[in-house]
Amino acid sequence: MKANAKPLNILLIEDNEHDRVAFQRAMKIGDVDCRIAFCERAEEAADLLKNADDAYDLVVLDFDLPGMNGLDFFKKMKRKKNLPPFVMLTGAGSEKLVVQALQTGMYDYVVKDAQMGYLNLLPVVLYTVLQRYGDDRARREAKIVLRKAKDELEHKVRERTAELAMTIQALENEIEERRGTETALRRSQEQLRKLSRTILDSQENERKLIAQEIHDSISGSLAAIKFALEEKLDTMGQNPVPQVISLEKIISQVDETIKESRRISVHLRPSLLDDLGLLSTISWYCREFEQMHPALQIEQQVDVAEDEIPEMLKVVIYRVLQEAMNNAAKHSDATRISLKLDKQNNRIEFSVEDDGCGFDPEEKLLQSTVFTGFGLASMRDRTILCGGRFEIVSEKGKGTGVQVSLPCD
Repeated sequence: MKANAKPLNILLIEDNEHDRVAFQRAMKIGDVDCRIAFCERAEEAADLLKNADDAYDLVVLDFDLPGMNGLDFFKKMKRKKNLPPFVMLTGAGSEKLVVQALQTGMYDYVVKDAQMGYLNLLPVVLYTVLQRYGDDRARREAKIVLRKAKDELEHKVRERTAELAMTIQALENEIEERRGTETALRRSQEQLRKLSRTILDSQENERKLIAQEIHDSISGSLAAIKFALEEKLDTMGQNPVPQVISLEKIISQVDETIKESRRISVHLRPSLLDDLGLLSTISWYCREFEQMHPALQIEQQVDVAEDEIPEMLKVVIYRVLQEAMNNAAKHSDATRISLKLDKQNNRIEFSVEDDGCGFDPEEKLLQSTVFTGFGLASMRDRTILCGGRFEIVSEKGKGTGVQVSLPCD
């Protein structure tokens, strides 16, 4: 968002004051330079959009609005020219509504959750929507330019039949220009891939910093509180007075909080990955996973040395492992998970297979986005950004296999 030369103008259509304040706070925390206009009803928003062309860069609207709901409002407004991109906020469990919104032409959606976690996703979602909208607009303008160029060319051909040599030279010049455009487009695509890689690396670095902060600061402070309470409890003697019993409960709660903060820290980014490397992290993760899911049996086959795996690929492999195994535990009813990691022909080959119920990969990929966490689409995108190949082999009733092939260059 900092790359923008001027602040974004966002129109938020939301009748809940608490959600409006939360949205404004999320933009501030996400470091989004923007001006936000609020309205509570779709009718008010219609007047704003009707009387102020190009006044807003983005429209975020809730589905549950008084009077006209968000989806009907968008259907009514989408006939307007130069309409900014729309992002819909929906309640949890409204998958059918989300599909309708996307089919109608909205650019994206964010599902509200009771824990307000969706607020952390909002800046990323809005950033990506603006990128897609800019790309779509650029493509539309390019089509207009190309169509105009084609019409002019045909007109010149009709007028200059007698000047065939000159016409041929003009066509050759145009072909050369188009080749230059294609070259520029390829460069642009490569820059976009590098930018995406940079964003993912930044996310990982941020996770690492947050995990370290939780481990070093919060867990340490809680441990100090626990020791102080235990020392105070020892000075009270052995009489089970109410204060002693209360302190015992507090110590137990502090101990559970310490464990939970450590679990969150590990989930964000295990320090083991940076300290001991990928192979040790895989072994540790599998042990922890078996303890959490005793009904699952995990088989490991690792035929590669730590120094044979490039550093940039280690996080990708770990995130794929994390998501694939979590999916198997949550959705597949599997009893066995088999993972393989080796090196073949200067490529790292990694796979996670289970004997669960399976699913339709194409359907799941359509439902998944990079903003919903480390989902199927995220595993695929991370792999492709590293120049790799990603494949999901699954069939209902016949288990699932996630296969990743990454170049070592």
